[in-house]
Amino acid sequence: MENQTIIGEQPTQQIGQNPVNQPVQISQKSKLNYWMIATIVLLIVVVIISVVFVSMLKVNKSSQVGSNNPTPTTSLNSESSLLTNGQLNGKLAFIREDNLWLLNNGVEKQLTTDAIPTEIPYWTGLPKLWYSNPQISPDGTKITYLKNTNTDARTLVVSDIDGKNVKQLANDAEWTMPIVQWSNDSQQIYYPSSGGTGTIIVKSANVVTGQKQKYGQFAMGGDCGGGSSDPADHVSLGENIPSVVGGVQIFSLSPQNNFIVHTILCTGSGLGILDLSTKQDKKLDDKAMIAAISLDGSSIAAISGSSIVIFDTTTGKLQKTYPVSENPLVLLWDADGKTIYYSSSKLLKNIDFDDKLALDILDSSPTSYRVNTSTLWRLPLDSGKNEKIVDFEAHSIKPIFVANQKILVIVVENATALFEYITKDNMVKYFPKVKLSEVDLSNLSSTTVGDRVQQSSFLPQ
Repeated sequence: MENQTIIGEQPTQQIGQNPVNQPVQISQKSKLNYWMIATIVLLIVVVIISVVFVSMLKVNKSSQVGSNNPTPTTSLNSESSLLTNGQLNGKLAFIREDNLWLLNNGVEKQLTTDAIPTEIPYWTGLPKLWYSNPQISPDGTKITYLKNTNTDARTLVVSDIDGKNVKQLANDAEWTMPIVQWSNDSQQIYYPSSGGTGTIIVKSANVVTGQKQKYGQFAMGGDCGGGSSDPADHVSLGENIPSVVGGVQIFSLSPQNNFIVHTILCTGSGLGILDLSTKQDKKLDDKAMIAAISLDGSSIAAISGSSIVIFDTTTGKLQKTYPVSENPLVLLWDADGKTIYYSSSKLLKNIDFDDKLALDILDSSPTSYRVNTSTLWRLPLDSGKNEKIVDFEAHSIKPIFVANQKILVIVVENATALFEYITKDNMVKYFPKVKLSEVDLSNLSSTTVGDRVQQSSFLPQ
């Protein structure tokens, strides 16, 4: 308020020093000139006072607004920067029919065309050649992905964002852990490579020179095993979402590029931390799964049974345990480091095949598909209170990005459509679809922004 008082007083002091209040030599020849001068001076005084008064009102109003909203926030009523006229702003790399695609500000483009899918429906096995696990570089100029054939290794590939200047960087990417991670400067790609039975070597490849570097290794134990007759389970695993088949692999690079969190069993159970500078690996927890690293790199959120647990990345010690309402599947940190979003799924009903039909067509009986309801949740770490956001009639969901009260969610549909195809003897090739939805956290509405977008990687505009 001192600034406001000074602003208000300064014109008064200036008015008091105005020559109107000082001795003025007035011509005796005409009184009209005197009155004209007095009128002009009076008008000037009125204008100055009016300007000062309006200025004080503006300052006062600004001060009141600032005191009520100390931190600028995006208006919840305005359209988020994630969408414009229903189109996604930014870049989305994804897989469709085994090929690599890019959605750039609402415009789709197919980047690869040489995938060789299975010639008959899904239960016959893997395609002969397919692409997977795309990741957009932080600077938005490149995409890295895996090229796969029926061998024991995968090829690490990088290209410009438009699919041009394709370069194969490595041919030793680990089969059981198909994950790639960009460095924060967009110059290196980190990936797991097989070091022999039960051993994973962490490597990076320079996108310009192709030079590789090793950062140590960690043990990977157990038999991956598992299986399911429900194709939605397999699609979920492709999205790195746990299912009744089992857990998923974790290979997460910290935002500061100083450590990697990884699973220690092929089944997805257990977590370890590999320090990239010392190349030393240590066990974090025997049972925790599905790690997510906070943006400041100080904390790791993980799933342990029906709880979400938080570990300190420096000490590796358990900081806190948060019981949750339903078993969580996937975790996502909010940028504020104070909130975690997670997903869950529960069985709504089973749809069962006729035994003879299942034997004739699927070569397996009994066979049934699960119809699930999947839920998006919010966990504020301060209160520890679980908040249900929205339900999806879907086999599983996965939150992948949150900003400005909007969250992008991968949605794997139930296999009900496939069941209808098969039972009606319509032997078309069909997989449960993967969609991308935007959930508005302010009004809990949901909008589909992408269809048939498997293994999506999103970079905002």
